[in-house]
Amino acid sequence: MALLRSKRLVAASVAVVVVLGGAGAVLAGGFSRSSGPDRTYGTPNPFVEATATVHVVPIRQGSSFVTLHVRGVEAPAGTTFGAHVHQSPCGPVATDAGPHYQHAGLSSDVPLELREVWLDVTVNAAGNGHSAATRTWQVDGSTPRSVILHALPTAPDGTAGPRLACIDLDGAG
Repeated sequence: MALLRSKRLVAASVAVVVVLGGAGAVLAGGFSRSSGPDRTYGTPNPFVEATATVHVVPIRQGSSFVTLHVRGVEAPAGTTFGAHVHQSPCGPVATDAGPHYQHAGLSSDVPLELREVWLDVTVNAAGNGHSAATRTWQVDGSTPRSVILHALPTAPDGTAGPRLACIDLDGAG
């Protein structure tokens, strides 16, 4: 039991809250923290007053466990937003984050969702939601990346509508 509590304390100690639209930090594949501001795009925007937490945790045998928690999203209960790791950091323009990050070591025969990190999140009546993805590979933290929250749920082809918010992930360095 003490070991389980210890593991929970370690996990809790690496969680960092990011305020969308303000400065903050999140964990990336190598447990580094971001220092850049996060961005929201367009108005009205349900993420302007929201907060989010992203964890990218290396786990067994080169795998990754990625979680996204959002709070205070101004949207009706049951609304689902697409969310994905993107290739580049956030910028003043929504497209600055580039396309979805895809793991380079996988062939196109692997389903798109398993080559990327999809974190679609559905909010409850309080505007809170959680999502998680486990991948059999680690997110390459050699360069800064980001998580983009989109207006729509992710379709099978990976599209999810306009980009609403961006959370920076620093490289592993």
